[in-house]
Amino acid sequence: MRAHSTLTRRLLASTVPVTLLLGSATSLGHADPLIGNILNSYGMPGAIDTPTAEMLPDATLGATIAYTDLSRKNSIVFQALPRLTVALRYSRFDSTEESRGYVWDRSFDLRYQFLDEDPNGWRPAMAIGMQDFMGTGYYGAEYIVATKTITPRLRVSAGLGWGRLAQQGGIGSPFGDRPDPDAELGGKPNVDAWFRGEMAPFLSATWQATDKLYLTAEYSGDSYACETGDADNCQRSVWLSDGDELKNRLNLGITYRMGENYQLAGYVLGSKQVGVQFSVAMNPSQSPFPSGLEKAPAPVRPRVAQSADPDGWSGAWAADPTAHPAIQKSLGDALADEGQVLESMALDANRAEVRIRNNRYMQRAEAIGRTARLMTRALPPSVETLVITSSEDGLPTTSITLRRSDVERLENTEASQIANVAVLTNADPRPGNLVRTPGMFPRFSWALKPYLSTSLFDPDEPFRYEIGAELEAEYELMPGLILAGSVRQRAFGNQEQEAPGNMTVEEYEALDSDYDENGVPRVRSDGRMYQGNKSPTIPRLTLAWYAKPTDTVYSRVTVGLLERTFGGVSGEVLWWPASSPLAIGAEINRVKKRDFRDVFGFRDYEVTTGHVSAYYEFDNGIAAELAVGKYLAGDKGATVTLSREFANGWRVGAWVTKTDMSAEDFGEGSFDKGVTLSIPLGWGTGQPSLRRVGGDIRSLSRDGGSRLRVQGRLYDKVRDSHSGQLYQGWGRFWR
Repeated sequence: MRAHSTLTRRLLASTVPVTLLLGSATSLGHADPLIGNILNSYGMPGAIDTPTAEMLPDATLGATIAYTDLSRKNSIVFQALPRLTVALRYSRFDSTEESRGYVWDRSFDLRYQFLDEDPNGWRPAMAIGMQDFMGTGYYGAEYIVATKTITPRLRVSAGLGWGRLAQQGGIGSPFGDRPDPDAELGGKPNVDAWFRGEMAPFLSATWQATDKLYLTAEYSGDSYACETGDADNCQRSVWLSDGDELKNRLNLGITYRMGENYQLAGYVLGSKQVGVQFSVAMNPSQSPFPSGLEKAPAPVRPRVAQSADPDGWSGAWAADPTAHPAIQKSLGDALADEGQVLESMALDANRAEVRIRNNRYMQRAEAIGRTARLMTRALPPSVETLVITSSEDGLPTTSITLRRSDVERLENTEASQIANVAVLTNADPRPGNLVRTPGMFPRFSWALKPYLSTSLFDPDEPFRYEIGAELEAEYELMPGLILAGSVRQRAFGNQEQEAPGNMTVEEYEALDSDYDENGVPRVRSDGRMYQGNKSPTIPRLTLAWYAKPTDTVYSRVTVGLLERTFGGVSGEVLWWPASSPLAIGAEINRVKKRDFRDVFGFRDYEVTTGHVSAYYEFDNGIAAELAVGKYLAGDKGATVTLSREFANGWRVGAWVTKTDMSAEDFGEGSFDKGVTLSIPLGWGTGQPSLRRVGGDIRSLSRDGGSRLRVQGRLYDKVRDSHSGQLYQGWGRFWR
């Protein structure tokens, strides 16, 4: 524990001053961030290998593949905030010390633009950045850089760099010596090395020759010592390759932009090494189909004059026992054409409430808007109050109350106007006088589709995959009680059953133990023992019960085969008022490890885990979660998750978990961390759909900090219909 406390103190001492600097610097500039036109070989806005003070357009997600004889860099970059750029990189370079002849290395970058360019004066944009700040430090560097637009076609940048950017041409060490790199650091922040050691200048200039062609020159302090064999200056002499030294410090490059999203580049490093690079950058706000390809909704039907329908306006129709069933069937059929399910309906002379299940639209506001339109067409004119309650698997979440006259009056205005008169409340969990749609329950649904399972970052096989067919089925016995499962049949792929360490599968099974040599339970590190099945597998088979005990409290109990590795019982409660940005939840699980081959068999290891979680929805689609508790391997700690979701459904996030498991017991990587990406299918096809593609990207699969992967957690289930997400997508109310 002493080591962890020391690390914590070092982190606080190092990051708090930087945080204060960045926070105070935002007041220095008021213009938009300086936007870059090209990506460098590290996947960040820059020249060739050196950084600039440029940013990408807010929310841009990009990827870069850069290749030379010295190394291969595969990078993912995300403009997390208008002035904050983050990148994840997976790089390969030759090594004379490795048995396989090369090393695959993971690294993370951060850049913050703390000063805006003055387009009418001499003030440049300025940024501070850290390269490979949490990892082995092979590409470790820190920098402060300024960028200025000289003419509309010419930009120049100059900066001071440390680490890789100061392998030669140093001008001093103003902040002290840089410590020798720790080859076993593996995933910890390199706090002691930040802005330490020799400092060296770097320069670059980019000239836009044509609308699509860019020419770049840079003067760099990176001598590529490790790659070229300069042992005296190499930060990682153990990874030394046998390449040839570069002739000089000048790099030249050319970049060709193919449309708005693609770039192809070539460059020469030090008049010696030739490199090529391909980059792609996409902005979630720039969909290939900005308006979507869904059919237009039915228009609002204004009510006829009272003289034209005196019985409809008087409410006398409500006394007819056949009126309610007829209206409910008519409305239910119309909603079904819109991809909605009318679960139940309450109707009297002046008020109508519907509980709908959205099966089509990514933004809940679009489903609500289309429902409101159809209600004006199906209801008698005396009904003035419209209540639309969202339901998730029979669980009422929130209610939107509208005046019918407002819907009629504001149909052709901005969506913000209808938002101003809409009232969002917690849905009443009691059925009241709601009448369930006949034949609604029980409900059975199934789907047969292909699946793709992938695994990344294995040094021996960086990309593993498995392709096959998956049958999913769901049987909803009554509102909130759901039996669900899936069956998979592998077709082909290179994911095969493998034992951890250097053991064979037979040797590992003969151990009959779920603990490693340090006594740590193997809850994820033997995950490949579950792969490569030639016979059908059952990843999940569960019975779940969802309920809403009060207006603001949700509950879930799930029992069965919860995930491919564990089965048991999972229980959860969530407190979340409809208009509150804050939600608090608690979860407890009693699970047992599943057998590697027998889909209904179990191994000996069992554990009780649980977490208390706080969720907060900030503006601009940013959400945060703090979960504190006990993990699958019995370690205790906390997970911090940050994510950003955009109005069109794109979601990008990252998480970090730190527990009381030591870095030695955890192994390479030191602690659990990763990023998550979720892209709605409708963004690329233009067709409305709730389906998503993406998943978690983690550099390593370790036992420490591992949580149960149970489906249907309450926060994710009800989030789309609560105020933050609902109003973020409110612009599609009239779609």
